[in-house]
Amino acid sequence: MKRAFLVFIGIIFCWSSAYSSNRLLYLEVQGVAGYSSMNNEIIYHAGHPHDVMQKNSVGFDYIQRFSGEYGDIGMGALQMRLAWDDIENKAQLQVYNAYLKGKTPFVDIWIGHNRIPFGLASYWDTHAHLLQPLAMYGFGFDRDWGGGISHDFANGDFAAAITTGSGMGIKTRGNWLATSRASFGVLARDNYNFGLSFMGGKKLDAMGYHLMRDNPQETILGSIDASYNHGRVEHKAEFSYGEKNEMQAAAALYRIGFNFLEDNRLKLEGQSIWTKQENVNDVELGLGVTFMITAALSARAMYQWGWETNENRVNFQIYYYPRI
Repeated sequence: MKRAFLVFIGIIFCWSSAYSSNRLLYLEVQGVAGYSSMNNEIIYHAGHPHDVMQKNSVGFDYIQRFSGEYGDIGMGALQMRLAWDDIENKAQLQVYNAYLKGKTPFVDIWIGHNRIPFGLASYWDTHAHLLQPLAMYGFGFDRDWGGGISHDFANGDFAAAITTGSGMGIKTRGNWLATSRASFGVLARDNYNFGLSFMGGKKLDAMGYHLMRDNPQETILGSIDASYNHGRVEHKAEFSYGEKNEMQAAAALYRIGFNFLEDNRLKLEGQSIWTKQENVNDVELGLGVTFMITAALSARAMYQWGWETNENRVNFQIYYYPRI
């Protein structure tokens, strides 16, 4: 696995030498601290301790576009960071984006570690946010290893993928995952997008690089999602239903956001999540605030309460993402 990954990195950087004018390179620095009432202690992570995101970290985000005589023909992306695991007290190397994408007259094709086409997480980039969508609650993956296709239409898009179903790490235990999503509306143009997704396969129960179970779960899920912007107000909703390991599973999310100040520099958000997994119902409520100090520097704060654990959690984050 490591050898294949190093070859992949080499391909991206070798190809980039011929297209230096189309490079984008960003530094990524994140500082996170908070308090958990369940443990009655200061914590240095925002989500579950095994999640990879929202930890103290430093890394880079590299994007390379490849152009031909008639425009873009593809791109490569590599995003890595070194994060501090405050539970095991050690540094962890995290690979986030690591893919190559090519354009054809019919579809775009990608291979590597990328978003999978399922639900809001397929196009809603929340990797730096404190409040998270359903993909971080066991309903899909934020990123997965494999390959897929996509095509943009005048009034929507379609995407499909075959991936390992292992999430952040490349693990093979007979696991595989097929996902697809079709949507109507272009959010940036129409201020709305409605999607219908499907997921099926044998998915590993993984959280970050940590396996919760050794054996893959039989999984079949359907999902509907919607995004709607009205003035300075943003609405997002998603509902997933199906089975995991022959047990009913369902989840619902609703988030509302209010933008203030010039260039929407201040955002206030509220989120409600309900999940049913392995005959356990849970509700999590969250409030968040984001302030853009500069174009590259943001400060965030979050409060969350979980019904099942009765945990109150407060987190603060400084996120620095300048182009270098």
